[in-house]
Amino acid sequence: MSLIFLHELHESLAVDSPLPEAAAIRKTRTILLALLAAALVALIGAAADAWWICRRALSQLDGTAALPGLVAQVRVDRNAWGVPHITAGSVEDMVMAEGYVTAQDRLWQMDVLRRVGEGEISEVVGKGPRGIALSSDRLFRTYGIRQAAERDAAALDPESRALMEAYARGVNAFIASHQNRLPWEFVALGYKPRPWTPADSLAIVGYMYRTLTNTWALEIDRAWVTQKVGPGRAAQLFSQDSPDDRVIVGAVPSSAPVPVPPRFTGRSTTRVAIPPSTLPVSATPARHSIPASDDSVAARAEAEAFSLIAAPGADENEDVCAGTGSNNWVVSGAHTATGKPLLANDPHLELVLPDIWYAVHLTAPGWNVTGVALPGEPLVIIGHNDRIAWGFTNNGADVQDLYIESFDPTNFPNYRANGQWVKADVRTERIKIRGQADQILNIYTTRHGPIVERDGSTGYALQWTALDSGALSHSYMWMSRAQNWQQFKDALRDVAGPAQNAVYADVDGNIGFIVAAKIPIRKKGDGSVPVPGDTEDYGWTGYIPFDELPQAFNPPAGIIATANARVVGPGYPHYLTDRWAAPWRTERIYGLLSAKQNLTPADMNAVQNDVLSLPDQRLAAALVQASRAALPQDTRTRDLLARLANWDGRADASSVEDPFVIATREALLRNVLSPYLGADTDRYTWRSAVFVDWLLRERPANWLPASYRNYDELLIHSADAAVAQLAAETHNSDSSAWTLGALNALTIFHPLGRGGILRRVFSIGPLPQSGDVFTVKAMSRTHGPSMRFVADLSDWDNSLLEISTGESGQFLSPHYKDEFTEWFAGRPIVSPFSDAAEQSARVHSLLLNPVP
Repeated sequence: MSLIFLHELHESLAVDSPLPEAAAIRKTRTILLALLAAALVALIGAAADAWWICRRALSQLDGTAALPGLVAQVRVDRNAWGVPHITAGSVEDMVMAEGYVTAQDRLWQMDVLRRVGEGEISEVVGKGPRGIALSSDRLFRTYGIRQAAERDAAALDPESRALMEAYARGVNAFIASHQNRLPWEFVALGYKPRPWTPADSLAIVGYMYRTLTNTWALEIDRAWVTQKVGPGRAAQLFSQDSPDDRVIVGAVPSSAPVPVPPRFTGRSTTRVAIPPSTLPVSATPARHSIPASDDSVAARAEAEAFSLIAAPGADENEDVCAGTGSNNWVVSGAHTATGKPLLANDPHLELVLPDIWYAVHLTAPGWNVTGVALPGEPLVIIGHNDRIAWGFTNNGADVQDLYIESFDPTNFPNYRANGQWVKADVRTERIKIRGQADQILNIYTTRHGPIVERDGSTGYALQWTALDSGALSHSYMWMSRAQNWQQFKDALRDVAGPAQNAVYADVDGNIGFIVAAKIPIRKKGDGSVPVPGDTEDYGWTGYIPFDELPQAFNPPAGIIATANARVVGPGYPHYLTDRWAAPWRTERIYGLLSAKQNLTPADMNAVQNDVLSLPDQRLAAALVQASRAALPQDTRTRDLLARLANWDGRADASSVEDPFVIATREALLRNVLSPYLGADTDRYTWRSAVFVDWLLRERPANWLPASYRNYDELLIHSADAAVAQLAAETHNSDSSAWTLGALNALTIFHPLGRGGILRRVFSIGPLPQSGDVFTVKAMSRTHGPSMRFVADLSDWDNSLLEISTGESGQFLSPHYKDEFTEWFAGRPIVSPFSDAAEQSARVHSLLLNPVP
């Protein structure tokens, strides 16, 4: 609206005498219409500008484009889903083109990923809601991921350096040629990306490392819970065993062959007994009440919830404790219709727009690999070449330890080590904050690592494998060229982490499994709680030798499955973790795979989308049994208990039974733990469902609250409490409204589309969905299978691959969310691989030409 228009409007209103009523009405109407027209013109103009900004940034899919630095021409074909197939004359040209093409589709996502890893997100978005962006920056600056990435980039071996630099050249060529056609997010936030470096790629590795191994906060909680309940009860709360565990390595020997890995029949409590001497009062700070200072990351809880980027919000290790996570499995040809193996993988992470994965097919002399890459990283992480296929789930190995450091209150930052005062190293960081003054952060590092919490003269230093020299440079990318089991293992030999359960298959019919990571061996203890830092007693003595890591090759059963649950039994000599996921997804996968012969890729996809919840089915049966001995107080509870008698255990979107059972489990756990933990029962976040399952199976007297005569009464009272909770949560007293689809509706957010009209335009949902945290299709409101992959070793062209949204991060691209409909419905997308299949699927073709 111009100043002239405003002046004329003011003059028209500044009359000296009143107008006749009709004339006044007409003039008012004219003014209002003028205002409306002006607003409409402004709105149309703004919409046109926004459309043009988005339109001009769209990826070039056809024709030719110059790519300085190429040795020879590179061809980029795309299929109907926008998935690029890059064909080059050399591996360096191939990877350079991959960097260019990935930047075409995902540049802003790449920039945000590296900024989060390097602690620089506040520079472009400000502090963020509740300060979460700044909290994230403080956390990553404290870890020193940027310094670790720069250190490891400088020490890359020649081959790795060549590929990392080629990838960076491709990204930078795109940035340089598109300065005035950047994605809309850059325009909206008013900044341009700086040039890409190999260290940026390694910082993204560090970010993912943190996402998948972040357990140190749990150590503080565990120490606190142990103090509250006592070591005897703690041993039961934190046991890693379940009778439903299916282990791959270290099972108790049996004289009788078994068709699948055996179940345990006992509940071990010896592994987690915690000596009281390791639990000083100072080791258990009130996690959410530690005062913030330059050397304290007190806002950790907010940083953990930070969700401005792909997959950042709830770490998979946190998901492991809650019950969600990833699945992978492989079956030998003895179980399939073709006589060749089938391999499946669906990693579960936070679902975002664009998806955390980028599908790509890469071809060069000696290379022919397809799968998914992490934007910002060269080659692929999960997929197959022309000889082998592989997939990952998070193992959850404990690679973080907290050491209690005693600082000299009169001469900070001196701390005690082996009876001597030693000065901590100090690093000062300047955090730029959009629209505000820079913040200075002083970071103190002891011999064990950076201080991540400080409460007065007590600090908590983090030792973490990700911070070891070379940890970020040995990524998983070299599997792409392995041709057999030995080469596959060799590619993993120097990988530091994050620790993964890798499954493997090859065209010769072999299948395998290995845990790949640097997993520490501790002199004393298991790292499950903070330990004294002024002694050498709890230090790391090395890592589990590679050949002693859990692994299996062609097991007699012909089935290997992992789902973040326990993979090693008591016969395995080394400690990995006791924070395994609940065993029921693994149990269900084994059950489905064992129940059918002549398996096909479609069968694998059906298993990935299975929504039967074994623990909920079991708890429902216990509730029905209890209702015969104890009477609910709420009539709605009685109605729901009656429905449970006929429930099949499926977590369908229309189910009211599943939310009722889940809420009852939560209420029961609160009732059992509140006498010890008070209102802080949520600080017990381990395998709580496994503990509840054990309670109801064993019904130990020492855990039954004094106000109940038996466990049936406890169950029914918890069911009544669940009904009250559901009514309050939904603001609806009608139990028919408490469906899983309503309570667990899926929303996939764009980082800048989290509210208002931007949410409706750029994000997806909320949509009713099936699946809960214990189903193979593990779903929560914002988490689920980030992609689904099935490899058919008999015919690669029958393989399946889909991501949750689409290939492009460009809003106006037809590939922004075109895969979502198929993904949400559980319908697989075929992934072409052979030359003939690729040519048949080709929709677009772009030639990248070298510049003379």
